[in-house]
Amino acid sequence: MTSTEFIVIVGGLVLGYWLVSVVWPLLRDRGEPAPGPALFDPDPPWHQVLGTHADADRSTVDAAYRAKRDEYSPERLAALGRDARRQAQLRIIQIDRAYAAAMRELGLGRGDGGDDADR
Repeated sequence: MTSTEFIVIVGGLVLGYWLVSVVWPLLRDRGEPAPGPALFDPDPPWHQVLGTHADADRSTVDAAYRAKRDEYSPERLAALGRDARRQAQLRIIQIDRAYAAAMRELGLGRGDGGDDADR
């Protein structure tokens, strides 16, 4: 191996290290963080999300759930921008989780009968 080859190899290693340590993070961090709450924030109480009282009955919870889902439905928000649609998707997930928490707290399943035989 000649000294020229050795210098080229070392120069390539230094240039590669510089690209990976300096340029790569700059290119990778160009995107903006996703709007909305952090993924692991604790959920607010279900009755706050659905807009009901904590002691609401099944029919009230179902009506509030359907109203909230309709409010944030993708069809109604299709004309909005990407960030607004993303916020609506996150809100729908929060509404679904609140409804599931309400059904668990009320001791009911998602079905109309409310009797879960496999519990």
